[in-house]
Amino acid sequence: MRRDDLLPVLVSIGITGLLIWGLVYFINEWWGRLPKAVALIVFILLAVTVIGYPIYALARWSDRYLARVREAKARGERAD
Repeated sequence: MRRDDLLPVLVSIGITGLLIWGLVYFINEWWGRLPKAVALIVFILLAVTVIGYPIYALARWSDRYLARVREAKARGERAD
């Protein structure tokens, strides 16, 4: 991991923390008030988001990393 990756990692951790806090607040305060059908749809959407987004973000990061490695190899440098 390069020094340039530090800020995006910290921002991602901060956003993740805020999203978790918001989800806990939503479940504690609003989940019981939702009709069952709406709760089921929201649950499915949350599950897809929680499972799918990290996979998507990791794929994007690996694409950028591989592009840096290929570029460094083309220039004959060492890629970290």
